[in-house]
Amino acid sequence: MDKHRRIGPEDPLFQEMGALTSTVRIMRRARGRKNPEDAAFGSPEWDTLSAEFMRDVCKAMGGDPDELKRLDL
Repeated sequence: MDKHRRIGPEDPLFQEMGALTSTVRIMRRARGRKNPEDAAFGSPEWDTLSAEFMRDVCKAMGGDPDELKRLDL
């Protein structure tokens, strides 16, 4: 897979990614956890919440969030 591939609304993965991130948001909310949009954009809290959110998305996809530190993003 091309690591620089752009995924837009016409790509079949676009709706799947939207559904997955929506599910993660709902589950975080149900557990009493905040989502990135609950903090001011760019604030230290937003940075922390965004990192936690991405770890949860990685877990939901069956991945190991500890591997995120090793990727060249």
